[in-house]
Amino acid sequence: MAYFMTAAVGMPAEAVAGMRQAPFWTGMEATARTLPYDGQIMGDTMSSRPLPADRWQSVTVPVLVGSGDAGAPQMLNGAREPAALADNFALHVFPGQEHNIGPEVLAPVLNGFFTTGEQA
Repeated sequence: MAYFMTAAVGMPAEAVAGMRQAPFWTGMEATARTLPYDGQIMGDTMSSRPLPADRWQSVTVPVLVGSGDAGAPQMLNGAREPAALADNFALHVFPGQEHNIGPEVLAPVLNGFFTTGEQA
């Protein structure tokens, strides 16, 4: 997990060292065995390479793409790319939120999207 966080995600080793002391680290380590499969499916996109646009051309349902604006810039950039692919893709930026968007902030947006089809 530490290797993935530094090599694939690009986190500084010092930040990962701090994460290893957090209570959630054990849970992250428990999922580490799935990372090679994630890498096979995601390929270069795990290292901030652009998504292949043609992969999404057949998606015709409304798609809501969300990201906080207070986290790592590549997270928001990674959300902007798919949101710009088609008219049925919409971006919702969550002000003041990082990678883990609070449920009290996320729930109303998802509720609106799934009940009325409102796109951001």
